[in-house]
Amino acid sequence: MGDRVLLNDQHPFVIWRIGRYASFKELLAHEDAASIAPDVPPGQLLERLRAIYPPEKEALGVVALEIESE
Repeated sequence: MGDRVLLNDQHPFVIWRIGRYASFKELLAHEDAASIAPDVPPGQLLERLRAIYPPEKEALGVVALEIESE
């Protein structure tokens, strides 16, 4: 890793890890829920993610990026 990305055309980050998962449920089994959404109780995160992304989008797969500000 170590690739750089510019978010919103102004915030530089370095990508340290890419996690690829088949579903949000698999994502939450392997990633720390507090790192994904610190203000959302872990028991509500799956429901919140599915409220944002419809099933046809989740079916494409889920990606988690571990990033660090430059």
